[in-house]
Amino acid sequence: MAEELPLFPLRAVLLPGGRLPMQIFEPRYLDLVSDCMKNDSGFGIVRITEGREVFLSRSDAPPLTTEAGTLARIVDWDGLSHGRLRITVEGTRRFRVLSTRMETNRLVVGEIAWIRDGPAFDCPERFAHLYEIMAGLAQHPALKRLGVAVDTIDGGGLAYALAQYLPLREEDRYAILLEEDPLLRLEQIDGMVQKLGGSADSSEE
Repeated sequence: MAEELPLFPLRAVLLPGGRLPMQIFEPRYLDLVSDCMKNDSGFGIVRITEGREVFLSRSDAPPLTTEAGTLARIVDWDGLSHGRLRITVEGTRRFRVLSTRMETNRLVVGEIAWIRDGPAFDCPERFAHLYEIMAGLAQHPALKRLGVAVDTIDGGGLAYALAQYLPLREEDRYAILLEEDPLLRLEQIDGMVQKLGGSADSSEE
């Protein structure tokens, strides 16, 4: 059954379980964040494929975005100067955008359908090395500030976590978001990790 969800177009992809820091300064998004914190609700993050994140004039059209996105919930926030906010969001459920409309304050609202995820499962032994990589990533100060915890990541979320925090192209992150089969998702991220390793080895020669 379709539902309506306020959308926040970004250049970045948010994945389920992943955390993302954001600075909020446009009035439409300040109002959105305020409503989400008051109502304990979330908003959808969709990746921009063409256009800008910020409206520069009233005549600007909304950006073109991907058909799938992730529900974001605010897990931390801090006030900044000039009325801005710094928030940290965490991805939860995936969705597909069926249609969109724009409200008077230029906030884009989507009619969405949720994408079902399978149950949690233990990571197969052949992908155990991916947990070691994720554990190493989690020691980075930036991820510690975001509150990333490896012990909460199951086999189904491991590919999401690695895709969120490894230095990948946004197109690759989006491919992981779209993949329905969690084992294929792990195989995909394993291939991406191997390519990253090969790139690092080549740069050292």
